[in-house]
Amino acid sequence: MNRTFSHFIVLVLWLFTAVWLLSGCRPATVAVLPTSAVTAVPQTATSTVLAVPNVVNLPPTNTAVSSPPTQEPAATLPPTFTPQPTPTPLPTIRPYATLQATPPTAVPSPMPPFPKSDAVTNIVLVGNDVAAAQGGRTDSIIIVSINRETKTAVMLSLPRDLYVYIPGWLMTKINLALPHGHGVEYPGAGGGLLKDTIEYNLGIPIDYYARIGFDGFKSVVDVVGGVEVVVTCALRDWRLASPELDPTVEENWAMFTLEPGVYQMDGDLALWYARSRRTTNDFERGRRQQQVLRAILDRGLDQNIVTDLPDLWRVYQDAIETDLTLPVVLELAALAPAVRQNGVQHLAIAGDAVRSWQEPGTGWSTQLLVPETAVPILSRVMQPPALNRATRPPIIVEIVSGDEDLYRQMAENLAWYGFVPRYAPTDQPPPPRTTIEYYGPNFKGSSSDLLSWLFRQPPTAVTLAPDAASEVAYRVYLGDDADPCLPSFVAPSGES
Repeated sequence: MNRTFSHFIVLVLWLFTAVWLLSGCRPATVAVLPTSAVTAVPQTATSTVLAVPNVVNLPPTNTAVSSPPTQEPAATLPPTFTPQPTPTPLPTIRPYATLQATPPTAVPSPMPPFPKSDAVTNIVLVGNDVAAAQGGRTDSIIIVSINRETKTAVMLSLPRDLYVYIPGWLMTKINLALPHGHGVEYPGAGGGLLKDTIEYNLGIPIDYYARIGFDGFKSVVDVVGGVEVVVTCALRDWRLASPELDPTVEENWAMFTLEPGVYQMDGDLALWYARSRRTTNDFERGRRQQQVLRAILDRGLDQNIVTDLPDLWRVYQDAIETDLTLPVVLELAALAPAVRQNGVQHLAIAGDAVRSWQEPGTGWSTQLLVPETAVPILSRVMQPPALNRATRPPIIVEIVSGDEDLYRQMAENLAWYGFVPRYAPTDQPPPPRTTIEYYGPNFKGSSSDLLSWLFRQPPTAVTLAPDAASEVAYRVYLGDDADPCLPSFVAPSGES
């Protein structure tokens, strides 16, 4: 088979497996987690899906509902906002379905859509909170924006509890849009309503959607021989002690810890790593999901998986709900190798881009968009990554260390933000503190602020050492203070 078809299979694997790993879903049988911790034991590959039951009862999603009379909330929705000016005129806001119920809060006006080039394709990947592709809520949502001109991609994670206006219905959580669209026969069904909801509230036009359950995720990872994942922060959460055990029995669960390091993950461990959230949060989980998604793409491109097509098709054919067409997938598939080479930007609506808010009446905990910090993030979704290697030379960072495992963890952070790491092993003992040298002529236009943050150093710790002959932009000597565990969504932006 030709190379393009091979890339098509890789991209299908990448896109649709992504939706599996995105699902923050529950098994058909509700798991009962222990109320106190027990000692974790090493586990071999299992087929169990860890889940945390959600005790909140949601309203039906197939009919419009009127909210009961409630007292005015202490906090109100932020005012409608407009994206920052761009050279390209903003598209006209199109009409949306009419509101069918009285919401507990004011409905904001639609956000003017961000300019979208014809070379950009936006796909929203969603994961169910049930095993199958149909039914349930979409508890995990990632927008993938692929630019065919620059051959780059951007991934944006959305909180499942983002409080939005669902066109034609009411103000509620974004994870109810798709199932409601199916229930009321919305134009384009649930996928159409989810796409309209995202464009209305975030200003990002969506071309296609893909939804899938979690049953086949482990099989797909195992078919490609597992994925390599670099863990930079310890992860501790409940895990079923053995796959054949009853998840409703409390004693069958144990606290499992994944220490920082480099892991070859099978399907079971990758699923646990991507779905765990009980001891962290949805924002941290979103980063891990993007990390595993990238690992799947890397694995697929590193090997010829065309011979496994029958197995992959058997896994996917009954579990995918999507409006993607074969010609579109074929076109995007040809870009997969270049996208990996040029860079993938990782974004999230998290941190100070949202604030917590309780919906009056239901008491649901939700997330409200904060315009001042969210708009700059949203405006980057359809732009090439700042440090992409398609339009600018790579920024090579050489790391000097005698600990290759620690180097791999630091390199993971560098690659995540678009730098190109290089290992320089040494047998010298590490210095007390990490030091950074920059070989450019001056700091103007450099990425020194971001780089120093990635190594937990103040910007003043970067020493200017001009060297026009240097092959690397930066050289970092890892010290005893080196720590790869970083807060996920507070990195500085922009160049120095």
